[in-house]
Amino acid sequence: MQKLTRIGLLLMLGLLVITGCTGQSAESAAIPTATAVNPREFIREAEAAYLEGDFAAAFTAAQEAVRAAPQDATAWNWVQRVAVAAAADDYLTTLPGDRYRVSPEEFLADRVNGQSYFIIDVREPDEYTAGHIEDAVNIPLRELTRHLADLPANRSSRILLYCHSARRSVHALVVLRELGYTQVYNLEGGYAAYEDYIANNPLPTPGPTPTFDPARDPDQDGGC
Repeated sequence: MQKLTRIGLLLMLGLLVITGCTGQSAESAAIPTATAVNPREFIREAEAAYLEGDFAAAFTAAQEAVRAAPQDATAWNWVQRVAVAAAADDYLTTLPGDRYRVSPEEFLADRVNGQSYFIIDVREPDEYTAGHIEDAVNIPLRELTRHLADLPANRSSRILLYCHSARRSVHALVVLRELGYTQVYNLEGGYAAYEDYIANNPLPTPGPTPTFDPARDPDQDGGC
């Protein structure tokens, strides 16, 4: 079985398999079986595989538990739990060394060299009003998923997220990455680091854009 990646896809596929693609609800779909099967055996298998980190096997076992007892809430809970864990595992195992971060210097150099970003300020409106990066759109973190229509239609567009210190925006980054936006980055150090940089350094001029230094201390993650 291919590695499980996205929560929605997993749940949808599981539902289609369980109901036989008939359009029936999961609760009303009763699949005949030759012999009675105890769903608890499948749930135990799902839990054991889950604890071993084998989310493909865990999902299969949880799916069989639902197939055996479509109205068993525990079986459905395991389908959901494994799907969430699989998505989290996919995100963490593909996390690059720079953790999708862009420093203020890199961002400003990109801008002066013509690299565009769709910039999202996830702070509260009063913070945004007090000062923000030019062209940034204010979408408070708690409202992010209610404004998906305001994001670029092209999910490969470059998106830069920031808050005050990069602590809130990292949550937005995880959400957008899991929703399929492939070029989402977090402003390292947040708006505080951005203000500090422009106050103490000359603005970059057109030329080679700074690149990530792999020797940078991995523990210095800008609050991520």
